Amino acid sequence: MKSNKNYIEEADFAVTVCKKDGEIVYMNQKSRKTFLKPGMPDIIGKNVLDCHPEPAKTLLADLLVHPRNNAYTIEKNGVKKLIFQTPWYDKGEYAGFMELSMEIPFQMPHKVRTPAPAADKGEKAAKPRSKRCTPNSIFELKPNEVFVFGSNLRGAHGGGAARTAYEKFGAVWGEGVGHFGQTYAIPTMQGGVETIKPYVDQFIAYAMQHPELTFLVTRIGCGIAGFTDKEIAPLFKVAMLVDNILLPGSFVKVLEQQEQKSK
Repeated sequence: MKSNKNYIEEADFAVTVCKKDGEIVYMNQKSRKTFLKPGMPDIIGKNVLDCHPEPAKTLLADLLVHPRNNAYTIEKNGVKKLIFQTPWYDKGEYAGFMELSMEIPFQMPHKVRTPAPAADKGEKAAKPRSKRCTPNSIFELKPNEVFVFGSNLRGAHGGGAARTAYEKFGAVWGEGVGHFGQTYAIPTMQGGVETIKPYVDQFIAYAMQHPELTFLVTRIGCGIAGFTDKEIAPLFKVAMLVDNILLPGSFVKVLEQQEQKSK
């Protein structure tokens, strides 16, 4: 028997839905409680871009034009949340995107499922594969390879890896975020490490959606932007589990050392 019950209306996580032009068309009870303060007018019918400051506004505008998944965690007023933004479709046609926002513990288990060893046949379990690393120098790319570099939001690719991306691999002047030609730009010069993280999460989600491509991550943020490997590498922890993302050897070394210390 078909049910018309709205299972997410009373869910303990916020669901907000907007059309592809940014107009907010739905908020469940949790979303209203989260975003509508006492006495605040309803924002259904308002544009989602008007409800966010920079750099979130620029990111949302890009998500509306280039639909894809985007996931990250945030902390505000002592509460940590997981944010997941994803396109929605009407009869197979892109119609807009929805955002799920849920409170999560500051410390929570992370479980990696691995195949059980084939002990019944007397076989030894395979050792984990070492993470392949980005070459130290990149002079050319195969057709399926993407050069991932640190940029600025203005897309002024004037120096370092950004200049290489612009001159050799198809980066577009004026485009500081995302996939252009055989490049992917991650802004690293708009603030601290915490402002870079959402763009890294966005990149990892994009790479997972495009397994046909191999993404060669350079030491983003560790040149002109002035950060260190120890500051930037942890942002790519999840990427260690993504086969089509190659990380700089210095990032892998930091992440492996952190993994050993946590055991």
